[in-house]
Amino acid sequence: MIKKAHAKGKVGNHTCCYGNTWYVMMEEEEMSKTLDVDIEKESQKCEVPYGGLILFNNMTPHRSLPNVSEDIRWSLDLRWQRPDEPFGLWNLKPGVVMRSSTDPKLKPDWETFCSIDRTAAQKESIKDFVEVPDDEFDTTIQGPWMKKWEIVHMNAHTDKHEEVERTKS
Repeated sequence: MIKKAHAKGKVGNHTCCYGNTWYVMMEEEEMSKTLDVDIEKESQKCEVPYGGLILFNNMTPHRSLPNVSEDIRWSLDLRWQRPDEPFGLWNLKPGVVMRSSTDPKLKPDWETFCSIDRTAAQKESIKDFVEVPDDEFDTTIQGPWMKKWEIVHMNAHTDKHEEVERTKS
């Protein structure tokens, strides 16, 4: 993480898609230039122990370092936001309201959230634009976030994304 980089409220230019993944990334040079940070002095390695938790502002530049162990590394990304604002699943699944000022005894509705298969919903949402293979082992992921950033690294994920975009045009 880059300490205090969120304080100016600026977002650097990200590019899509890192390596052979669907992740967006921001080059260190871009962070230094746009966010006016000294990467060498302000980088903070945050080791999180098994079962641990780390909370940070969504404007904090961050990344995961390569997993050099022989074990699988799992993570869970929860994003807290206002329920009346758009959320990250592009209406493929409902958001989960965790608390309410009008209902202090509110219990999150995990049943509705878990009842929808996001992969199936995503395939359904693009079927009119591209032939969706019925391949349960197809691991390509593409989505609207890719349009937000310049695509500079081509791979199977970006190829599928561009195919869907061409078909929509």
